[in-house]
Amino acid sequence: MTDTDNTINGFGSLIAGRVKLILAGFLGVAMLTGCSSSRFSFVVMSDVHLQGGNPRQRQVIDSMLYLANISDRMIRDRTGQSVSRPFALFVTGDLTDSGTPEAWDEFEEIFGLHGEGRLEMPVYETFGNHDGGENGAVREGIRSRNPLRKDVVMISENGLHYAVEKKGYLFIVLGSYPGGDWDPECEWCHYFKESFREADGSLDFLEQALKENRLGKNLPVFLFFHYGWDEFSKLWWTPAEQDRFYSALKDSRISGIFHGHNHQIDAYTWRGYNVFIAGSPQRGERTGDALFVSVRRDDIRVFVIGNNWIRALK
Repeated sequence: MTDTDNTINGFGSLIAGRVKLILAGFLGVAMLTGCSSSRFSFVVMSDVHLQGGNPRQRQVIDSMLYLANISDRMIRDRTGQSVSRPFALFVTGDLTDSGTPEAWDEFEEIFGLHGEGRLEMPVYETFGNHDGGENGAVREGIRSRNPLRKDVVMISENGLHYAVEKKGYLFIVLGSYPGGDWDPECEWCHYFKESFREADGSLDFLEQALKENRLGKNLPVFLFFHYGWDEFSKLWWTPAEQDRFYSALKDSRISGIFHGHNHQIDAYTWRGYNVFIAGSPQRGERTGDALFVSVRRDDIRVFVIGNNWIRALK
């Protein structure tokens, strides 16, 4: 992908449906409304692409994790807005560059699980198209970590997808995309035969989790997966798959959808739902960006955090 992001200063704004983006100083802010009363924060990033054994890359990732660790203080210092310390980091796929065991081991070492690594908070990760196939190191590693995670209330039968209940919300983590068996009509995936293209039953799990939530506590929901609806992502899952996903959301309280894949920060709406692209923590040998999500009362504010710069949301 070509990096077309712009470094900007000053103020700018973007309105996309119910999403209002305000760019200020060194931070970008998107404001949503209509969520239940609560106060908490979390961080979202994507497309880490760890190679396993690249010292410069590790330095760049370390710098982004440092920013995540101090993100609440940075926002308060630079905007004057009071935000809470993030309770977790969500990573929406492409944890590794090629799914090797060495790269997965490096991810576990750097990110930890409960906040014991360089990251000072629990991490909830999922896989993307760069993370290998169904029985590869990354999916097997995620499967082994899921029962150990804090606040997990539901895990898919195959062990790959999961739901976290925290702060009066449900956070559902769904792999590369919410799908079933691979659809041969996929515009891009038919070039590949490897099983990384498989969604591994994530749509069935989503339908089950949302149904149980609606019949139970009916909590508002955040969703996390790798592909979205930007022009590049749409090549990786079909319109029919997207229609089935849309049908699965009916009557559920979806507060926001987060994805990655195209390495760009962005905010947009898809069929009335608020969607955010989480960017990437690295830009070659430079520190990249991530999203800081602050929930307070009836507002959700999304800050773009980076190394003394921001990227304009389209």
